This record gives sequence, C-alpha cells and structure tokens, in this order.
Amino acid sequence: MRSFDTISKKISEAPSIDFGDLFNESVAVFKKVWLQGFLLQLITIALSLPLLFFNFINFSDFSNNSVPLQFGTAAVFYYGLSIVLAIVSSFLTFGFFRVIRQMDKGEDFKTVDFFYFFNTERIKKALLVVLANVAVVILALLLCVFPVFYVVIPLMFVTPIFVYNPELSISEVLKSSFALGHKKWGITFLISLLNIIALYVLILLTCGLGSLFFGCFLQMPIYVLYKKIISFDNSQTQ
Repeated sequence: MRSFDTISKKISEAPSIDFGDLFNESVAVFKKVWLQGFLLQLITIALSLPLLFFNFINFSDFSNNSVPLQFGTAAVFYYGLSIVLAIVSSFLTFGFFRVIRQMDKGEDFKTVDFFYFFNTERIKKALLVVLANVAVVILALLLCVFPVFYVVIPLMFVTPIFVYNPELSISEVLKSSFALGHKKWGITFLISLLNIIALYVLILLTCGLGSLFFGCFLQMPIYVLYKKIISFDNSQTQ
C-alpha cells in the first residue's frame, strides 16, 4: 500500500510518454485481455436485457395510443432501473481493471473476478466513487460545457487509481485522478479520440460486432499510463 503523498510525487515526476510506445503497449495488453473484455461485454448486455425488454413493451404500448413513458408511472421504474444498471456497469469496470492487472502479470482468470467490488466489504466505497464521479460531471455541466470537455480525461483515471489503491479516501482518489489527468491530458485525449474513431469505423464495418471484441481497447491506454507513471507494488490487486 502506498500513501497519497507517494502517488502525488510519482505523478508530479511523471516522465514524458511517447505516443507510439503508449499505443504499442496498449495493443500488447489488449492481446492478453481481449477475451475477458469480450466476456465483460456479454455480461453487460445480459444485465441490460430487462431494460431493453421494458423499452420494447413501453414502445409497443405507445404505438397503441397508451400514455408515453415520461408521463406514466412506469417512468420511476424505468429511470430507477437505468441508474441501477449504470452503477452495476461501473462496478464491473472496476473488476475488469483488476482482471487487466492479473492477466498482465500472467495470473489465472476467473469470471467471478468481474464481481470483486460487489462484495459487502467493498461495495459501499465503490458506490461512493461512482457517486463522486457523477457529482463532478453534474458540477461541470452546471458551470458550462467546456468544463465537461476537460474533466472527462481526469475522470478516466478514477477507476485505476481507486482499484489499485483501495486504501485512499474518495477525495484522495479524485485529487490523484485530476493530477494525473491534468499532467497527461493531451496524450490521453489524443489516443482516446483516435481509438473512439477507429472503434466507430470498425463497428460500422462489422455491423456492431466489432464493439464486442474491441470495445475494451479504450481502457488499455488508461491502464498503461497508470502502469508507466504510478506503477504497482506487490500488495496491489491482491
């Protein structure tokens, strides 16, 4: 375990990162975890089926001149279910970052690793991290659109910093994430933008199937940047 001061020092002393090296290392890590990323996509789709089914029923009723969803009592259930699914998806992403580290170290993988943060000992803090993310986004939206454009990069680092440093407080996780995101904003934005464009083209060419196999690649540069700048110790992800 490392202190907030140690992590802050590593971030302030972060070396320059070559874009080509970052991309190549991201590809190397992706080769190790693409199957786990595919499984994560399938789990997420399976968990989303109730919401998709609810949408289907609602639109069928609407086509039969029923009351629209936004004016009906079902709206509470719909939006409540959407929020729950978003939180569950965030927890799964936390678990996936643990899986990335395990696979990068050559350790064995178990599907249950995706659900690591559903444990009663960890779920409260994981939920607080998710709510903190939402609060930051809402605050940025209230200030204007530009702050959202800026904070989206630091918020990408919340997941690895929280997952790999569970001893940090919520405020320390956010401070570290914003410090790292600010330090490497440019290269993170550039590689994320290029990856999103490439994934979008791939989705179009494969009629959506590409997202199942390559969607997790968007996470790889974030992991590699964390690994190269903050790094790991033997106690992490255990």
